[in-house]
Amino acid sequence: MSEPHGPIKISANRQIALPKALMGRLHLQPGDMVYVLQSDSEQHGLVVVPVERVSEWVRIGRAAERERARGPAERMQDDAEPLSD
Repeated sequence: MSEPHGPIKISANRQIALPKALMGRLHLQPGDMVYVLQSDSEQHGLVVVPVERVSEWVRIGRAAERERARGPAERMQDDAEPLSD
C-alpha cells in the first residue's frame, strides 16, 4: 500500500477530491469512472478501482464460473491428447 494522501475532507455532498499525485500514479483523468469498495483487509478502509479493472475482474470471474459449470468429462475431453496414426 502506498503512503497516505490527505487528510481529505468529505464535502456536504459526500464528495472527495483525489490528490493530483495519486491521480497521476493511477492514470486517472477528470471524468473517468471508478468504483469505491470497502476494503476486505481494512475494516474502515476504502478502495478506489477504475471501471476498466472491475470489468476485467467480472470477465475473469465469469470465465471461471463457466469453467466450473462444465462437467468433469468435458474438461477431461479437452485435456486429452489427440491420437496420432
